[in-house]
Amino acid sequence: MSDRDCPDCSTRMQSFWVPPRQAGPEVELDRCNDCGGVWFDAGELAAASGRAVTLKREETDRLCPACDLPLHDGELSGGVEVETCAKCRGTFLEARDMAALSKRTPAKKAPGGTGFVCDACGERKPFSQAQATLTGLECEGCVSAKVAPPAPPEKAEAASVFGKFVGWLRGE
Repeated sequence: MSDRDCPDCSTRMQSFWVPPRQAGPEVELDRCNDCGGVWFDAGELAAASGRAVTLKREETDRLCPACDLPLHDGELSGGVEVETCAKCRGTFLEARDMAALSKRTPAKKAPGGTGFVCDACGERKPFSQAQATLTGLECEGCVSAKVAPPAPPEKAEAASVFGKFVGWLRGE
């Protein structure tokens, strides 16, 4: 599990796993529970989605969470604008990027399931058990064990976009 801070809002990101497009181990990604952004280390975006990123010269105002260098504009095959690091080749997708991607048809269905680490109990669980809370993603067992206030509308909307994006990654 990596300890990354979100390039957009500096919130600690949470690890989750998705199946690869080709045979191989699951791909560990990092998601911000505040703004909904996702960080892909070098090669993870291609492994998870089957798409490549083209690096552009223009720097952005965000810093790479791995290298602490300015991110550059990039373009994901299919025309979606992203930000990528010229040094480590990591890529950041904002929630709006994921919303744009989830509206597109995926290349093919990916095998297997997805997973995350519950913020409450620290155990790895299937993504199908993830519940968005004010503090991050928690498993159904931890959420039902306590009474929590409902998530603000913007968090619920971000969770919906994220769920659609994971479906897009899986080819659903």
